[in-house]
Amino acid sequence: MHAQHATRQEPSGRMHTAGVHNYMEQLVLDQLRLHPGAIGMDGDGREDVACIALNQLAPRYIRHDVDMVFYMSPAEQELLEERVTLALEDAFTRVHSMPRRS
Repeated sequence: MHAQHATRQEPSGRMHTAGVHNYMEQLVLDQLRLHPGAIGMDGDGREDVACIALNQLAPRYIRHDVDMVFYMSPAEQELLEERVTLALEDAFTRVHSMPRRS
């Protein structure tokens, strides 16, 4: 076991695994940042879009981003990016159709 990525128990009794994250989050956030629909949206709106999009996508838990790049073919990477694009389009549509609460 690598010390810097060890699983440890926190005082609350919950387990904490350092370094494990959902690879899809970064893909969504990267596309969201560049998406024309995000222009003029406030932070809450962008976060709503990100959450809705991520809930449509299967998570891909990894320890290191380079692991996904190394083990995934270019075709698989393109497919993931297409899925993210579709999920974001749907999320923007949903957020724009919802009345904002004040």
